Amino acid sequence: MSGVLRRGSLNFDCTGGSSRGSLDSNLYGGYRETKPVPGTPEISVIAMDFRRHSDDLKKVGFVAGAAPTPSTVKDLSQDVDSDVLSNFLGHYRKWSFMWTFLLCLFQIPTTFHLFMFVFQTAPKDFWCARPKNLLELGVTEWRNLSQSSNGCHLRDIDYSQVIVENGQLINWPSNVSDVGYRQCQQFEFSDIDGNAKTLVQEFGLVCGNNISNYVEMCFLMGAAAGAVLSGWISDRFGRRHTLMSFVFIQTVFGGILAFSTSVAMFMSLRVIIGFASMTVTVVSFVLVVELVSGKWRTVIGILNILPVAISYVLSSGIAYLIRDWRTLQLVISWPWLALLSIWYWLPESPRWLLAQGRLEELGRLLEGAAKMNGTTLPSNYQKTLEAAAPMAAQPKEPSQTDVVNAPVEEGKAQMDSHNMDLHVNPLFVVFGSKYWRTTVLTLIIWLTLIIIYFGLTLHLSNLGGNIYINSAVAGSVEAISICISIFIVLKAGIRRSLLGYMLLPGLCCLATNLVPQGGDNQTGVIALAIIAKCLIGANNAIIPTYTAMQYPTIVRNFGVGMGNLASGIGLILVPSLWQLERYDALLPLNIMGVCGLIGAVALTLMKDVE
Repeated sequence: MSGVLRRGSLNFDCTGGSSRGSLDSNLYGGYRETKPVPGTPEISVIAMDFRRHSDDLKKVGFVAGAAPTPSTVKDLSQDVDSDVLSNFLGHYRKWSFMWTFLLCLFQIPTTFHLFMFVFQTAPKDFWCARPKNLLELGVTEWRNLSQSSNGCHLRDIDYSQVIVENGQLINWPSNVSDVGYRQCQQFEFSDIDGNAKTLVQEFGLVCGNNISNYVEMCFLMGAAAGAVLSGWISDRFGRRHTLMSFVFIQTVFGGILAFSTSVAMFMSLRVIIGFASMTVTVVSFVLVVELVSGKWRTVIGILNILPVAISYVLSSGIAYLIRDWRTLQLVISWPWLALLSIWYWLPESPRWLLAQGRLEELGRLLEGAAKMNGTTLPSNYQKTLEAAAPMAAQPKEPSQTDVVNAPVEEGKAQMDSHNMDLHVNPLFVVFGSKYWRTTVLTLIIWLTLIIIYFGLTLHLSNLGGNIYINSAVAGSVEAISICISIFIVLKAGIRRSLLGYMLLPGLCCLATNLVPQGGDNQTGVIALAIIAKCLIGANNAIIPTYTAMQYPTIVRNFGVGMGNLASGIGLILVPSLWQLERYDALLPLNIMGVCGLIGAVALTLMKDVE
């Protein structure tokens, strides 16, 4: 090691000079700001400056008495997008493909748990229930005679004295038009779906008992909590076990939800499922992008969200075929227990292992990946990993003092300030001097994005039309939009793409004001809303990757979690947003349009990355 350090392969530059090969670069290298800010480290995975000094690490003197072994691994040391791990794993090979594909599947059950609530609470015609002595009376005649137009109030008369005889009402008051109304206590629902019941029908969530928005909010509150805490948990205990533990919780409690006996039980379980679902979403995404490198990090990061759009289409089809909410809940929950079968084989994030200094586990992972990829690792790869690991993760040895030269001694205090402790409080990092501006802008962008995206996704039925057809069409077009966005991002850059995908949906929402009012023109409003949803859907697929690029490995999950915290707050606000349509039908869409403009401004202030 001393020979390598003396030759300058690891240049611990503590004086703030050249950034290439500096300690900051070794800790955060990989992604680069297109316009570097003085004093701001390069960001992304923990890596040493492998491109510049890789040949030095392969010299015979590195491994005493051993001749260099030719490697069949493609040399990525001169690739500007390479880091120390990508030179062993490759940017995207057979091993990466298999695991990123399997991890993408984790987005499907999470989307089901979020989106199926729309169908479980689908609107159904209802009216005040008929007394037992009037069951022979037709529903239409009963509604016309006895209750208000909204089906919530009943004429205040004694129905026990009224009977039906030969199709005629006996003892019906002659002055019934002068009688007032009282609140209905029981309701009947349309039998258009046979014996299948919606959640609204099961628990009578209509009229004064209509608390569907609060029931929905329980899931979203759990998701908001999971967005932040999941980041800390997985940064502390690893991606693999955190992900699979919460997949288990999500699946088991999702099945138990189908046996809810009260609204209170349903709401409590939805909080737990919301927490677990958001954790699965965040951790699976971070694990995916940490298994690849180079341009594939952007491509796979976006494709990881593609199953979300596909899930909307699947949800529409499944919900159309299964109308009973309990059966539907079981169908979207327990079959996914099959995902737990990969727990033993699922790899931990190699970059997290390197950041934690768990080099023995990392070595086994690299050897397994190389075997599947059909490549051979260099004989000195373990020494390379030791050199790349952060100093806080390395055990101190007395011999190390012999290789630390004078400039390092003089800069020791400054180096210690940059050398993050493995278990540093991530909140202090993301709101520290280097990242507080990025974090605040990230919160604004995610909040405005989610208000538009889920405002349209979860409440597309508010605009009219068939909920099953609208959801299927919107999901299909969104999936195509996400695929196209990959080429746009690679061509125009990630920040410019995000800016366009934020601005255009906002303008579409505002453009609904130009559509003439009236039922005949509602198709135009729905068309603009679907276009906006598909464009913002592409933004929703890109933003996690862009956010992950902004933070180093040791707090990346927490950084993405902060974005998801803002998204959780946005999700909580969405149900209340649509309550404003009672004042103006287009007011919610106008607010979403303004959110699009605010998000676009915030994006212009963010750092660009390659």
